[in-house]
Amino acid sequence: MIKNILKSNVLVTLLVMSGVIFFTACERDYNTIGVDIVDDGSTNIKKISYDVQAYNRKLSAVRTDGLSGYQLADYEHPIFGVQKASFASQLSLPNSNPTFGDVSQANEDSSADNQENETVTEVYLHIPFYSTLVSDTISDQSSNPKDYRVDSIFGNINATFNIKVNEYTKYLRALDPETNFQEAKAYYSNEDPTAFIATVLFDGEMEVNQEELLFFDNEDDPDTPDEDESEVPSERLAPRLRIPLNTQFFQEKVIDNEGKSPLLSANNFQEYLRGIYVSMETSNNDLAMLLDLANGYVEVHYQYDDTNSDGEAIVSEKSLKLSLNANTANKVNYLSQDPYPQEIAEQFTNQDASRLYLHGGSGSIVEVDISNGSGNALNELQEARSKGWLINEASLVFYVDETALGQEGVATLPKRIYLYDYQNERPLIDYNVDLSQNTWVDATSYAIFDGRLDKENSVGPRYKFRITNYINNLIKNDSLNIKLGLSTTNSILNA
Repeated sequence: MIKNILKSNVLVTLLVMSGVIFFTACERDYNTIGVDIVDDGSTNIKKISYDVQAYNRKLSAVRTDGLSGYQLADYEHPIFGVQKASFASQLSLPNSNPTFGDVSQANEDSSADNQENETVTEVYLHIPFYSTLVSDTISDQSSNPKDYRVDSIFGNINATFNIKVNEYTKYLRALDPETNFQEAKAYYSNEDPTAFIATVLFDGEMEVNQEELLFFDNEDDPDTPDEDESEVPSERLAPRLRIPLNTQFFQEKVIDNEGKSPLLSANNFQEYLRGIYVSMETSNNDLAMLLDLANGYVEVHYQYDDTNSDGEAIVSEKSLKLSLNANTANKVNYLSQDPYPQEIAEQFTNQDASRLYLHGGSGSIVEVDISNGSGNALNELQEARSKGWLINEASLVFYVDETALGQEGVATLPKRIYLYDYQNERPLIDYNVDLSQNTWVDATSYAIFDGRLDKENSVGPRYKFRITNYINNLIKNDSLNIKLGLSTTNSILNA
Protein backbone atom coordinates (compact mmCIF):
# COMPACT_ATOMS: atom_id res chain seq x y z
CA MET A 1 0.00 0.00 0.00
CA ILE A 2 1.07 3.67 -0.25
CA LYS A 3 4.69 2.70 -0.77
CA ASN A 4 7.44 3.60 -3.16
CA ILE A 5 10.48 2.06 -4.71
CA LEU A 6 13.12 4.04 -6.56
CA LYS A 7 14.96 1.90 -9.06
CA SER A 8 18.50 2.80 -9.94
CA ASN A 9 19.19 0.11 -12.50
CA VAL A 10 18.04 -3.17 -13.93
CA LEU A 11 20.12 -6.33 -13.99
CA VAL A 12 19.15 -9.46 -15.87
CA THR A 13 21.16 -12.58 -15.09
CA LEU A 14 20.93 -15.76 -17.13
CA LEU A 15 22.79 -18.82 -15.95
CA VAL A 16 22.97 -21.17 -18.94
CA MET A 17 24.04 -24.78 -18.43
CA SER A 18 25.37 -27.04 -21.18
CA GLY A 19 28.31 -25.09 -22.51
CA VAL A 20 27.46 -22.72 -19.60
CA ILE A 21 26.81 -19.07 -20.54
CA PHE A 22 26.14 -16.40 -17.96
CA PHE A 23 24.27 -13.39 -19.39
CA THR A 24 24.19 -10.10 -17.49
CA ALA A 25 22.44 -6.84 -18.34
CA CYS A 26 22.65 -3.58 -16.46
CA GLU A 27 22.63 0.15 -17.01
CA ARG A 28 25.79 2.05 -17.87
CA ASP A 29 27.12 3.23 -14.51
CA TYR A 30 26.91 -0.06 -12.63
CA ASN A 31 29.20 -3.07 -12.42
CA THR A 32 27.88 -6.43 -13.49
CA ILE A 33 27.20 -8.80 -10.62
CA GLY A 34 28.52 -12.37 -10.83
CA VAL A 35 27.29 -15.58 -9.24
CA ASP A 36 29.56 -17.93 -7.30
CA ILE A 37 29.52 -21.38 -8.89
CA VAL A 38 31.50 -24.43 -7.84
CA ASP A 39 33.46 -25.49 -10.93
CA ASP A 40 34.79 -29.05 -11.12
CA GLY A 41 36.65 -28.28 -14.34
CA SER A 42 34.00 -29.72 -16.65
CA THR A 43 31.98 -26.51 -16.85
CA ASN A 44 32.72 -23.52 -19.05
CA ILE A 45 31.22 -20.31 -17.69
CA LYS A 46 30.88 -17.11 -19.70
CA LYS A 47 29.20 -13.78 -19.03
CA ILE A 48 27.31 -11.68 -21.55
CA SER A 49 25.78 -8.27 -20.74
CA TYR A 50 22.97 -6.44 -22.48
CA ASP A 51 20.70 -3.47 -21.79
CA VAL A 52 17.15 -3.63 -20.51
CA GLN A 53 14.82 -0.67 -21.00
CA ALA A 54 12.21 0.39 -18.46
CA TYR A 55 9.52 3.08 -18.43
CA ASN A 56 7.51 4.74 -15.65
CA ARG A 57 3.73 4.57 -16.19
CA LYS A 58 1.30 6.77 -14.23
CA LEU A 59 -2.07 5.23 -13.39
CA SER A 60 -5.17 7.38 -13.64
CA ALA A 61 -7.26 4.79 -11.80
CA VAL A 62 -7.15 1.19 -10.68
CA ARG A 63 -9.91 -1.27 -9.96
CA THR A 64 -10.49 -1.29 -6.20
CA ASP A 65 -13.28 -3.78 -5.52
CA GLY A 66 -12.51 -7.35 -4.52
CA LEU A 67 -9.18 -6.43 -2.88
CA SER A 68 -7.34 -8.46 -0.25
CA GLY A 69 -6.93 -5.34 1.91
CA TYR A 70 -8.37 -1.83 1.92
CA GLN A 71 -6.61 1.45 2.62
CA LEU A 72 -7.68 4.16 5.03
CA ALA A 73 -5.25 7.05 4.83
CA ASP A 74 -4.40 10.70 5.09
CA TYR A 75 -0.69 10.40 4.51
CA GLU A 76 2.09 12.49 3.04
CA HIS A 77 4.61 10.16 1.47
CA PRO A 78 8.15 11.57 1.71
CA ILE A 79 8.56 11.27 -2.06
CA PHE A 80 5.15 11.20 -3.73
CA GLY A 81 3.16 13.69 -1.66
CA VAL A 82 -0.27 13.41 -0.01
CA GLN A 83 -2.54 10.46 -0.71
CA LYS A 84 -5.98 10.02 0.84
CA ALA A 85 -7.94 6.78 0.96
CA SER A 86 -11.48 6.01 2.07
CA PHE A 87 -13.82 3.09 1.44
CA ALA A 88 -17.45 2.08 1.14
CA SER A 89 -18.81 -1.33 2.07
CA GLN A 90 -22.08 -3.15 2.02
CA LEU A 91 -23.30 -4.94 5.16
CA SER A 92 -24.72 -8.44 5.08
CA LEU A 93 -27.17 -10.22 7.37
CA PRO A 94 -26.09 -13.44 9.12
CA ASN A 95 -29.18 -15.09 7.59
CA SER A 96 -32.37 -14.09 5.83
CA ASN A 97 -35.36 -13.03 7.93
CA PRO A 98 -33.50 -13.09 11.27
CA THR A 99 -35.30 -13.38 14.59
CA PHE A 100 -34.38 -10.84 17.25
CA GLY A 101 -34.83 -11.91 20.84
CA ASP A 102 -36.31 -15.39 21.34
CA VAL A 103 -39.48 -15.40 19.25
CA SER A 104 -40.18 -14.36 15.67
CA GLN A 105 -41.99 -11.18 14.81
CA ALA A 106 -44.95 -13.25 13.62
CA ASN A 107 -45.30 -14.73 17.12
CA GLU A 108 -44.96 -11.30 18.67
CA ASP A 109 -47.71 -9.99 16.41
CA SER A 110 -50.01 -12.89 17.30
CA SER A 111 -50.20 -12.11 21.02
CA ALA A 112 -49.67 -9.14 23.30
CA ASP A 113 -47.99 -11.53 25.76
CA ASN A 114 -45.15 -12.20 23.30
CA GLN A 115 -43.95 -8.63 22.95
CA GLU A 116 -40.17 -8.46 23.41
CA ASN A 117 -39.61 -4.75 22.74
CA GLU A 118 -36.07 -5.13 21.39
CA THR A 119 -34.02 -1.97 21.98
CA VAL A 120 -30.54 -1.26 20.62
CA THR A 121 -28.06 -0.35 23.38
CA GLU A 122 -24.69 -0.23 21.58
CA VAL A 123 -23.35 -0.54 18.03
CA TYR A 124 -19.70 -0.94 17.08
CA LEU A 125 -17.91 -1.13 13.76
CA HIS A 126 -15.03 -3.62 14.01
CA ILE A 127 -12.19 -3.29 11.47
CA PRO A 128 -9.23 -5.55 12.33
CA PHE A 129 -5.66 -4.56 11.61
CA TYR A 130 -3.38 -7.08 9.96
CA SER A 131 -1.57 -8.43 13.00
CA THR A 132 0.54 -11.37 14.11
CA LEU A 133 0.35 -13.13 17.46
CA VAL A 134 3.95 -12.84 18.71
CA SER A 135 3.70 -15.67 21.26
CA ASP A 136 0.90 -17.89 22.46
CA THR A 137 2.10 -18.48 26.01
CA ILE A 138 -0.86 -16.67 27.57
CA SER A 139 -3.89 -18.88 28.18
CA ASP A 140 -7.30 -17.94 26.85
CA GLN A 141 -8.42 -18.05 30.48
CA SER A 142 -5.89 -15.39 31.51
CA SER A 143 -7.00 -11.81 32.16
CA ASN A 144 -3.77 -10.54 30.56
CA PRO A 145 -3.77 -9.49 26.88
CA LYS A 146 -1.72 -11.53 24.43
CA ASP A 147 1.15 -9.87 22.61
CA TYR A 148 0.42 -8.91 18.98
CA ARG A 149 2.55 -7.20 16.35
CA VAL A 150 0.42 -4.86 14.24
CA ASP A 151 1.39 -4.77 10.55
CA SER A 152 0.62 -2.49 7.62
CA ILE A 153 0.37 0.82 9.45
CA PHE A 154 2.58 3.58 8.09
CA GLY A 155 3.54 7.00 9.36
CA ASN A 156 2.91 8.12 12.93
CA ILE A 157 1.25 5.14 14.62
CA ASN A 158 0.74 7.25 17.75
CA ALA A 159 -1.13 10.00 15.91
CA THR A 160 -4.61 11.02 16.96
CA PHE A 161 -6.87 11.06 13.92
CA ASN A 162 -10.44 11.97 13.11
CA ILE A 163 -12.51 9.15 11.70
CA LYS A 164 -15.94 9.53 10.16
CA VAL A 165 -18.52 6.85 9.38
CA ASN A 166 -21.56 7.65 7.22
CA GLU A 167 -24.46 5.82 5.70
CA TYR A 168 -23.64 5.15 2.02
CA THR A 169 -26.56 5.32 -0.40
CA LYS A 170 -25.03 4.00 -3.62
CA TYR A 171 -26.05 0.44 -4.43
CA LEU A 172 -22.84 -1.57 -4.93
CA ARG A 173 -24.32 -4.18 -7.20
CA ALA A 174 -22.35 -7.40 -7.76
CA LEU A 175 -23.16 -7.90 -11.45
CA ASP A 176 -22.85 -5.39 -14.27
CA PRO A 177 -26.14 -4.56 -16.05
CA GLU A 178 -24.13 -3.46 -19.12
CA THR A 179 -23.08 -7.11 -19.62
CA ASN A 180 -26.63 -8.36 -19.10
CA PHE A 181 -25.59 -9.28 -15.55
CA GLN A 182 -23.14 -11.89 -16.84
CA GLU A 183 -19.96 -10.27 -15.50
CA ALA A 184 -18.91 -8.75 -12.19
CA LYS A 185 -19.43 -5.02 -11.83
CA ALA A 186 -16.09 -3.14 -11.69
CA TYR A 187 -15.46 -0.19 -9.39
CA TYR A 188 -12.47 2.15 -9.65
CA SER A 189 -10.32 4.23 -7.33
CA ASN A 190 -11.09 7.60 -8.95
CA GLU A 191 -14.87 7.47 -8.62
CA ASP A 192 -16.34 10.29 -6.52
CA PRO A 193 -18.33 9.01 -3.52
CA THR A 194 -19.46 12.46 -2.34
CA ALA A 195 -23.01 12.34 -3.70
CA PHE A 196 -23.74 9.12 -1.80
CA ILE A 197 -22.47 10.10 1.65
CA ALA A 198 -25.49 10.47 3.96
CA THR A 199 -26.34 10.14 7.66
CA VAL A 200 -23.40 10.61 10.04
CA LEU A 201 -22.99 7.49 12.18
CA PHE A 202 -19.78 8.57 13.92
CA ASP A 203 -17.50 11.60 13.76
CA GLY A 204 -14.74 11.80 16.34
CA GLU A 205 -11.12 11.32 17.31
CA MET A 206 -9.43 7.95 17.70
CA GLU A 207 -5.99 6.44 18.17
CA VAL A 208 -4.48 3.17 16.98
CA ASN A 209 -4.77 0.59 19.77
CA GLN A 210 -2.21 -2.16 19.20
CA GLU A 211 -3.37 -4.31 22.12
CA GLU A 212 -5.66 -7.30 22.21
CA LEU A 213 -9.19 -6.36 23.30
CA LEU A 214 -10.58 -8.30 26.26
CA PHE A 215 -14.24 -8.42 27.32
CA PHE A 216 -15.49 -9.68 30.70
CA ASP A 217 -19.17 -10.56 30.60
CA ASN A 218 -19.10 -13.82 32.57
CA GLU A 219 -20.83 -14.04 35.94
CA ASP A 220 -19.13 -15.65 38.90
CA ASP A 221 -20.46 -19.11 39.71
CA PRO A 222 -21.09 -19.38 43.48
CA ASP A 223 -20.73 -23.17 43.23
CA THR A 224 -17.00 -22.79 42.37
CA PRO A 225 -15.57 -20.87 45.35
CA ASP A 226 -11.97 -21.35 44.20
CA GLU A 227 -12.63 -19.74 40.84
CA ASP A 228 -13.92 -16.32 39.81
CA GLU A 229 -15.43 -16.74 36.37
CA SER A 230 -16.01 -12.99 36.13
CA GLU A 231 -12.24 -12.57 35.73
CA VAL A 232 -12.11 -14.93 32.73
CA PRO A 233 -12.44 -13.11 29.39
CA SER A 234 -15.69 -13.90 27.61
CA GLU A 235 -14.16 -12.71 24.33
CA ARG A 236 -10.66 -11.94 23.04
CA LEU A 237 -10.20 -9.88 19.88
CA ALA A 238 -7.02 -9.17 17.92
CA PRO A 239 -6.05 -5.46 17.58
CA ARG A 240 -8.54 -3.41 15.55
CA LEU A 241 -10.45 -0.21 15.10
CA ARG A 242 -13.61 -0.44 17.23
CA ILE A 243 -15.79 2.51 16.35
CA PRO A 244 -19.08 3.32 18.18
CA LEU A 245 -21.98 4.00 15.82
CA ASN A 246 -25.37 5.69 16.10
CA THR A 247 -27.73 3.36 17.95
CA GLN A 248 -30.98 4.99 16.78
CA PHE A 249 -29.99 4.52 13.15
CA PHE A 250 -29.64 0.74 13.57
CA GLN A 251 -32.76 0.58 15.71
CA GLU A 252 -34.80 2.04 12.85
CA LYS A 253 -32.96 0.41 9.94
CA VAL A 254 -32.49 -3.07 11.36
CA ILE A 255 -34.19 -4.06 14.62
CA ASP A 256 -37.53 -2.34 13.89
CA ASN A 257 -37.70 -4.19 10.56
CA GLU A 258 -37.82 -7.68 12.08
CA GLY A 259 -40.15 -9.82 9.97
CA LYS A 260 -40.56 -7.08 7.36
CA SER A 261 -39.59 -6.92 3.70
CA PRO A 262 -36.13 -5.24 4.13
CA LEU A 263 -34.85 -8.24 6.11
CA LEU A 264 -36.52 -11.08 4.23
CA SER A 265 -33.48 -11.68 1.98
CA ALA A 266 -29.86 -10.60 1.57
CA ASN A 267 -30.69 -8.70 -1.61
CA ASN A 268 -33.60 -6.89 0.03
CA PHE A 269 -31.42 -5.80 2.93
CA GLN A 270 -28.55 -4.50 0.75
CA GLU A 271 -31.00 -2.64 -1.46
CA TYR A 272 -32.59 -1.07 1.63
CA LEU A 273 -29.48 -0.34 3.76
CA ARG A 274 -26.88 0.07 1.04
CA GLY A 275 -23.78 0.35 3.17
CA ILE A 276 -21.38 2.49 5.16
CA TYR A 277 -18.64 4.91 4.12
CA VAL A 278 -15.47 5.36 6.21
CA SER A 279 -12.98 8.21 5.89
CA MET A 280 -10.27 9.78 8.03
CA GLU A 281 -8.29 12.98 8.47
CA THR A 282 -5.11 13.74 10.39
CA SER A 283 -3.68 17.10 11.39
CA ASN A 284 -0.33 16.44 9.74
CA ASN A 285 -1.15 13.97 6.92
CA ASP A 286 0.83 11.39 8.84
CA LEU A 287 -1.06 8.10 9.02
CA ALA A 288 -2.01 5.30 6.62
CA MET A 289 -3.49 1.88 7.34
CA LEU A 290 -4.14 -1.25 5.34
CA LEU A 291 -7.15 -2.90 6.97
CA ASP A 292 -8.56 -6.42 7.04
CA LEU A 293 -12.12 -5.66 5.95
CA ALA A 294 -12.75 -9.30 5.09
CA ASN A 295 -13.01 -9.94 8.84
CA GLY A 296 -14.79 -6.68 9.62
CA TYR A 297 -18.35 -6.39 10.90
CA VAL A 298 -20.90 -4.15 12.60
CA GLU A 299 -22.02 -5.56 15.94
CA VAL A 300 -25.46 -4.46 17.14
CA HIS A 301 -26.14 -5.06 20.85
CA TYR A 302 -29.76 -4.99 22.00
CA GLN A 303 -31.95 -5.76 25.02
CA TYR A 304 -35.39 -7.37 25.03
CA ASP A 305 -38.11 -8.34 27.49
CA ASP A 306 -37.81 -11.94 28.61
CA THR A 307 -38.81 -14.30 31.44
CA ASN A 308 -36.58 -16.54 33.53
CA SER A 309 -37.18 -20.17 34.49
CA ASP A 310 -39.45 -19.05 37.31
CA GLY A 311 -41.63 -17.02 34.95
CA GLU A 312 -40.36 -13.70 36.29
CA ALA A 313 -39.95 -10.74 33.93
CA ILE A 314 -36.31 -9.96 33.17
CA VAL A 315 -34.30 -8.07 30.53
CA SER A 316 -32.01 -10.21 28.36
CA GLU A 317 -29.27 -9.19 25.95
CA LYS A 318 -28.19 -10.42 22.55
CA SER A 319 -26.18 -9.14 19.60
CA LEU A 320 -26.33 -9.25 15.81
CA LYS A 321 -23.34 -9.17 13.47
CA LEU A 322 -23.61 -7.50 10.05
CA SER A 323 -20.61 -8.75 8.10
CA LEU A 324 -18.29 -6.87 5.74
CA ASN A 325 -17.00 -10.17 4.33
CA ALA A 326 -16.14 -10.04 0.61
CA ASN A 327 -18.24 -13.14 -0.16
CA THR A 328 -21.43 -11.33 0.79
CA ALA A 329 -20.59 -7.62 0.86
CA ASN A 330 -19.07 -5.59 -1.97
CA LYS A 331 -16.47 -2.96 -1.07
CA VAL A 332 -14.70 -0.15 -2.92
CA ASN A 333 -11.54 1.83 -2.07
CA TYR A 334 -11.56 5.48 -3.15
CA LEU A 335 -8.09 7.00 -3.62
CA SER A 336 -6.84 10.50 -4.36
CA GLN A 337 -3.24 11.52 -4.97
CA ASP A 338 -1.60 14.94 -5.13
CA PRO A 339 0.31 15.60 -8.38
CA TYR A 340 3.83 14.18 -8.24
CA PRO A 341 6.70 16.62 -7.66
CA GLN A 342 8.09 18.03 -10.91
CA GLU A 343 11.39 16.12 -10.75
CA ILE A 344 9.46 12.85 -10.53
CA ALA A 345 6.80 13.78 -13.09
CA GLU A 346 9.57 14.41 -15.63
CA GLN A 347 10.50 10.72 -15.46
CA PHE A 348 7.08 9.66 -16.81
CA THR A 349 7.81 9.69 -20.53
CA ASN A 350 8.15 7.14 -23.32
CA GLN A 351 11.91 7.26 -22.96
CA ASP A 352 14.07 4.76 -21.09
CA ALA A 353 13.95 6.09 -17.51
CA SER A 354 17.08 6.80 -15.50
CA ARG A 355 15.19 6.15 -12.26
CA LEU A 356 12.06 4.02 -11.80
CA TYR A 357 9.16 4.80 -9.46
CA LEU A 358 6.64 2.39 -7.97
CA HIS A 359 3.74 3.75 -5.97
CA GLY A 360 0.83 1.68 -4.70
CA GLY A 361 -2.87 2.30 -5.16
CA SER A 362 -3.61 4.53 -8.15
CA GLY A 363 0.02 5.65 -8.24
CA SER A 364 2.49 4.28 -10.76
CA ILE A 365 3.94 1.08 -12.17
CA VAL A 366 6.94 0.22 -14.36
CA GLU A 367 7.01 -1.32 -17.84
CA VAL A 368 10.10 -3.46 -18.51
CA ASP A 369 11.27 -4.33 -22.04
CA ILE A 370 14.05 -6.91 -22.09
CA SER A 371 14.31 -6.59 -25.89
CA ASN A 372 15.99 -3.20 -25.33
CA GLY A 373 13.29 -1.51 -27.38
CA SER A 374 13.62 -3.70 -30.48
CA GLY A 375 10.51 -5.78 -29.85
CA ASN A 376 12.43 -8.86 -30.98
CA ALA A 377 14.40 -11.50 -29.14
CA LEU A 378 17.87 -10.27 -28.29
CA ASN A 379 20.87 -11.46 -30.27
CA GLU A 380 22.08 -13.33 -27.21
CA LEU A 381 18.80 -15.23 -27.03
CA GLN A 382 18.92 -15.91 -30.78
CA GLU A 383 22.35 -17.43 -30.28
CA ALA A 384 21.11 -19.47 -27.34
CA ARG A 385 18.26 -20.76 -29.51
CA SER A 386 20.54 -21.71 -32.41
CA LYS A 387 23.01 -23.55 -30.18
CA GLY A 388 20.41 -25.28 -28.04
CA TRP A 389 21.52 -23.85 -24.72
CA LEU A 390 19.60 -24.87 -21.62
CA ILE A 391 18.83 -22.00 -19.26
CA ASN A 392 19.32 -23.20 -15.71
CA GLU A 393 18.53 -19.88 -14.08
CA ALA A 394 17.46 -16.45 -15.26
CA SER A 395 17.03 -13.53 -12.88
CA LEU A 396 15.81 -9.96 -13.13
CA VAL A 397 17.14 -7.69 -10.37
CA PHE A 398 16.09 -4.16 -9.39
CA TYR A 399 18.42 -2.04 -7.24
CA VAL A 400 17.22 0.72 -4.90
CA ASP A 401 18.72 4.20 -5.11
CA GLU A 402 19.08 4.87 -1.39
CA THR A 403 20.12 8.48 -1.96
CA ALA A 404 16.59 9.30 -3.20
CA LEU A 405 14.63 7.76 -0.32
CA GLY A 406 14.54 10.75 2.02
CA GLN A 407 14.96 10.74 5.79
CA GLU A 408 12.93 7.59 6.42
CA GLY A 409 15.21 5.63 4.10
CA VAL A 410 14.67 1.91 3.53
CA ALA A 411 11.70 1.94 5.94
CA THR A 412 9.60 3.45 3.15
CA LEU A 413 10.22 0.49 0.83
CA PRO A 414 7.63 -2.23 0.28
CA LYS A 415 8.52 -5.63 1.66
CA ARG A 416 7.66 -7.16 -1.69
CA ILE A 417 6.91 -6.15 -5.28
CA TYR A 418 5.36 -8.08 -8.16
CA LEU A 419 6.51 -8.86 -11.72
CA TYR A 420 3.92 -9.90 -14.31
CA ASP A 421 2.96 -10.14 -17.98
CA TYR A 422 2.33 -6.48 -18.79
CA GLN A 423 0.60 -6.96 -22.13
CA ASN A 424 -1.85 -9.65 -21.01
CA GLU A 425 -2.16 -8.54 -17.37
CA ARG A 426 -1.55 -12.00 -15.96
CA PRO A 427 1.11 -13.82 -13.88
CA LEU A 428 4.31 -15.09 -15.46
CA ILE A 429 4.82 -18.83 -15.87
CA ASP A 430 7.52 -18.70 -13.18
CA TYR A 431 4.91 -17.47 -10.70
CA ASN A 432 2.49 -20.25 -11.65
CA VAL A 433 5.01 -23.12 -11.36
CA ASP A 434 6.70 -21.96 -8.14
CA LEU A 435 6.65 -25.01 -5.84
CA SER A 436 6.68 -22.78 -2.75
CA GLN A 437 3.40 -21.07 -3.66
CA ASN A 438 1.17 -22.92 -1.21
CA THR A 439 2.68 -21.93 2.13
CA TRP A 440 -0.20 -19.45 2.53
CA VAL A 441 2.20 -17.03 4.20
CA ASP A 442 3.03 -13.97 2.12
CA ALA A 443 6.63 -13.76 3.32
CA THR A 444 7.47 -17.35 2.34
CA SER A 445 5.10 -18.11 -0.54
CA TYR A 446 6.58 -17.84 -4.03
CA ALA A 447 10.06 -17.72 -2.50
CA ILE A 448 11.59 -19.04 -5.74
CA PHE A 449 9.87 -16.50 -7.98
CA ASP A 450 10.57 -14.04 -5.13
CA GLY A 451 10.33 -10.21 -5.35
CA ARG A 452 11.05 -9.74 -1.63
CA LEU A 453 13.14 -6.85 -0.38
CA ASP A 454 16.72 -8.09 0.08
CA LYS A 455 18.82 -5.89 2.36
CA GLU A 456 21.38 -8.54 3.36
CA ASN A 457 23.86 -8.31 0.51
CA SER A 458 27.01 -6.38 -0.43
CA VAL A 459 25.40 -4.14 -3.07
CA GLY A 460 22.53 -2.57 -1.10
CA PRO A 461 18.72 -3.04 -1.08
CA ARG A 462 17.36 -4.87 -4.10
CA TYR A 463 14.51 -7.00 -5.42
CA LYS A 464 15.21 -10.16 -7.41
CA PHE A 465 12.91 -12.24 -9.61
CA ARG A 466 13.68 -15.59 -11.21
CA ILE A 467 12.30 -15.69 -14.74
CA THR A 468 13.93 -18.92 -15.91
CA ASN A 469 10.83 -20.43 -17.50
CA TYR A 470 9.97 -17.15 -19.20
CA ILE A 471 13.43 -16.98 -20.81
CA ASN A 472 13.37 -20.68 -21.70
CA ASN A 473 10.09 -20.14 -23.53
CA LEU A 474 11.67 -17.32 -25.52
CA ILE A 475 14.56 -19.55 -26.51
CA LYS A 476 13.07 -23.01 -26.94
CA ASN A 477 9.50 -22.28 -27.99
CA ASP A 478 10.03 -19.09 -29.97
CA SER A 479 7.53 -17.39 -27.65
CA LEU A 480 6.63 -13.76 -28.11
CA ASN A 481 8.88 -11.45 -26.15
CA ILE A 482 6.15 -9.95 -24.01
CA LYS A 483 6.80 -6.87 -21.96
CA LEU A 484 6.90 -7.19 -18.22
CA GLY A 485 5.15 -5.05 -15.63
CA LEU A 486 6.36 -4.22 -12.14
CA SER A 487 4.08 -3.06 -9.34
CA THR A 488 3.60 -3.03 -5.60
CA THR A 489 1.32 -5.68 -4.12
CA ASN A 490 -0.68 -6.05 -0.92
CA SER A 491 0.01 -9.78 -0.97
CA ILE A 492 1.83 -12.04 -3.41
CA LEU A 493 -0.82 -14.66 -2.60
CA ASN A 494 -3.43 -12.57 -4.44
CA ALA A 495 -1.32 -11.40 -7.38
